Amino acid sequence: MKVGDKVRFLDALGGGIVKSISGNQCCIEDEDGFEIPCLCRQCVVVTDEDDARAAGNAPVHQAPPSRSAIERMQMISESERLKAENGHLKQRIHELEDELAKLKLTLLRVQYPENKDRKSDQKTKQVPLRQNETLRNDIIEVDLHINALLDNTNGMDNAAMLRYQMEVFRDTMRSYRHCLGQKIVFIHGKGEGVLRKAIIDELRLRFPRCEWQDASFQHYGFGATQVTIHK
Repeated sequence: MKVGDKVRFLDALGGGIVKSISGNQCCIEDEDGFEIPCLCRQCVVVTDEDDARAAGNAPVHQAPPSRSAIERMQMISESERLKAENGHLKQRIHELEDELAKLKLTLLRVQYPENKDRKSDQKTKQVPLRQNETLRNDIIEVDLHINALLDNTNGMDNAAMLRYQMEVFRDTMRSYRHCLGQKIVFIHGKGEGVLRKAIIDELRLRFPRCEWQDASFQHYGFGATQVTIHK
């Protein structure tokens, strides 16, 4: 064996071109350009005739793969199986998160009943407007101020109120997720910007294809974010 020879591995799949030899060790460059160090005795020189046999142009008498090659193939197969299983698990986790969010919103509404009358009984794109939603020039306005959502906030601290506001936000996004092109303005107020930041973080995480921007300053000042629904 010499530099430039084409070789294949004895105990594994693949092979390449001998790039260098040092003592009983050599460096093989595979077809992807990666250099693989190995022992010279673990390689065998192949000729164009060998390649012809491997391509099916001549009879091939190939020894059965070694135990290490079989184990490596089994490891690759197991890795692919685990990747597919991991993908299914991630999808199921997202589904469970959505189910949990709906359940939490239901529980919050039971704990803090909504007693306010609806501001409008109009419908947009077959989705009926709900409490704290209004329609202005084909744009849905959702007031997330806590006093617009609940008549009574006794026993709720700031964290509990924020959780409730975010559940209303998520519920709204889920309700209009199929209304492509629909614009929704979430009125959150200026304040310290906690609710606005939570909304933007949620958009980036769960609704990355939806567009968002500051709503009209003329109508809402710095206290609202406009979202455009995209698939």
